[in-house]
Amino acid sequence: MNVDIFISGGGVAGLAAAAAFGSKGWRVLIVDPAPPITTEKELGADLRTTAFLQPARAFLDQIGLWDRLAPHATPLQTMAIVDASATPPIQRAFESDDISDLPFGWNLPNWLLRREFMARLSELETVEFRAGVGFQRLLQRSQQATVWLSDGTKLG
Repeated sequence: MNVDIFISGGGVAGLAAAAAFGSKGWRVLIVDPAPPITTEKELGADLRTTAFLQPARAFLDQIGLWDRLAPHATPLQTMAIVDASATPPIQRAFESDDISDLPFGWNLPNWLLRREFMARLSELETVEFRAGVGFQRLLQRSQQATVWLSDGTKLG
């Protein structure tokens, strides 16, 4: 595969980057030594969540992901700030409808993000995801880089 962009790591950030670049027509190779876990009950599932603030919604919409995510997104209506260094701690809460008709953002489970991001990547002919493959070595030059992968692939 002739590659414009190489991404090492299939977490939320890597998958989002691959979807963004792939949606713009760039040829993307993304690798991750571990296969993506895309169900909540599977051993090793990432049960953390990621919050996306309002500007992220437009970005996710542009790269073909918001419609997939919206039905699962939990609106962030209240933002609480705590200064634990003060005695007693100072707490303030802010409501999103004080400033906008939209919530501050939306929260989504990471395992679900991986599922939906992987589904989007499978629709993009310019993106290849290789599970079980990792980054091994990089030789950087002023005009290009050469990357070696754990499966013996050499890019660049």
